[in-house]
Amino acid sequence: MKHHYFFLLLISILIKSNLTAQSYFQQEVNYTISVKLDDVKHELQASEKIEYVNNSPNPLSFIYMHLWPNAYKDNSTPLAKQLYQGGETTLYYATDEEKGFIDQLDFKVDDQPVKWELLKDSIDICKIYLNTPLPAKGKITITTPFHVKLPSAKISRLG
Repeated sequence: MKHHYFFLLLISILIKSNLTAQSYFQQEVNYTISVKLDDVKHELQASEKIEYVNNSPNPLSFIYMHLWPNAYKDNSTPLAKQLYQGGETTLYYATDEEKGFIDQLDFKVDDQPVKWELLKDSIDICKIYLNTPLPAKGKITITTPFHVKLPSAKISRLG
């Protein structure tokens, strides 16, 4: 009788593992960036076009976007706090001139303006609200201009 329970448990684990493996998906993101570098001011002026394919089985009503340059904006960012806790104080005590950021964002989805916001506790991540849900296997085009003030190279290789 013990062997039957073990066998049933093993089958149950294999079935659950197989179902989990089949539910994995990877979103598809293709992008084109046009950028102009001002190497005197250490700034970028750019525009980006992102093709986003929803490979999940569920419709999406919003998308998160990482705005990495904002991690260098001030000493309240998760990156600044993490570096400071690890003993690295360059970003935490950097001057405004040494810090970096991204701004002038104006997100559009399929040429239509959309609402978006920075996350409350992570200004380097934004949430873009889609005007209509993106169905499974659906595709949208996200566009935005942007400006980046590059942080000092003594803070990060981003600089």
